Amino acid sequence: MKKISKLLLILCLLRGSIHTIYAQEYSAYMNAIEKQNAALLAERYNVSIAEAQTAAARVFNDPTLSVEYGNNQDWSLQMGQSVEVGLSYLFNLGNVRRARINVARSEEEITRAAIDDWFRNLKADATIAWVHAQEARALKGIKRSSYESMLKVADNDSIRAALGDGSMIDARQSRIEAKALYAEYLTAEAIYANALQTLSLYAGGLTFSDVPEEDIGLAIPATSVQEMVDLALENRADLRSAELSKTLSTRSLALVKASRAPEIELSLGYSYNKEVRNEIAPAPTFHGLTVGVAFPLKFSRLNRGERLAAERTAQQAEAAYEAAKQQIISEVQQALVSWQSANKVAQECSATMLDDATSILENRRIAYMQGDSSLLDFLMSVRVYNDTAEQCIEAKAGLATATAELLRAIGL
Repeated sequence: MKKISKLLLILCLLRGSIHTIYAQEYSAYMNAIEKQNAALLAERYNVSIAEAQTAAARVFNDPTLSVEYGNNQDWSLQMGQSVEVGLSYLFNLGNVRRARINVARSEEEITRAAIDDWFRNLKADATIAWVHAQEARALKGIKRSSYESMLKVADNDSIRAALGDGSMIDARQSRIEAKALYAEYLTAEAIYANALQTLSLYAGGLTFSDVPEEDIGLAIPATSVQEMVDLALENRADLRSAELSKTLSTRSLALVKASRAPEIELSLGYSYNKEVRNEIAPAPTFHGLTVGVAFPLKFSRLNRGERLAAERTAQQAEAAYEAAKQQIISEVQQALVSWQSANKVAQECSATMLDDATSILENRRIAYMQGDSSLLDFLMSVRVYNDTAEQCIEAKAGLATATAELLRAIGL
């Protein structure tokens, strides 16, 4: 019984580990997004649907089979009976089927490009979510450190006040400050927990225990602005989709023209006529064969509305393509400006700056504990340390976010 219990426990632990991504597994997080993100999986069905529509466009016109029975008062006048079987097929001289297949292929290519662009934005959003989780983790650590430090000071003030070596007012104020910092810590903890939940949503429901402090290694290509723009124009799937839309509008116009082309209906018939036994006009049994050609009169071609609409759609697709190019150029330039600004801010928040704030806080704390500094000076140093640490954390996260946005704009 004990062995069974241990085995069940091991299986439960293994099952839990399968659904958990730990701090060091950022690559597994990105891999899970590509393979398990629910929204992405749903979007990918659009490709299968487009492929099925392309297959459906390959269908040929259905032939028409007709069967007729005739009775020329055979039972009263003995004029005989007849059975006719006919087969007809409609041909379009504009090759509508080929034009229809080309339209379906263009729509399938646009769908694939749309999925690529959707995945590009998903990767950028997921990366930014990871950066925000790192930021929330670091801020939680700062809040916790400040609270624990203030709690020690508050406990010490309470002891000193009870012994008559300190002010009761200072003890109460330090206790209030400790509670305030604890409330900030609880808020930061909740923010971090929600950030981990966001990562779980992106990764298809996987559980996250933590995220690492290390940089995730985002890097932009060391090129000029123009080269970044050229790279974006080459890589961006949304621009490829806009270009494919031009092809689609051209092929749609070709389909409209093909649909308005003349049509020919060929028919082949066979008839069997029974013997006519009427004494006035007798006739033997005979077989008949008919071949026919029909030309539908397409008066609908006089209305050019559908063709004009297709032509205007092609012109619109051309304009939309140029607008997409300008939009991409603007996005790259704006993202680069934001990255340059974030990089400057991050450089200002150096490690030395945070070390100085930490040293000041520790010295103020020791001086206050020894009675060489006031509580107000110590609280001021706590606030300065918290503000400095938060500023540096936000600057680092801002740079990583700006880098992800620039890579998104470039299409990498």
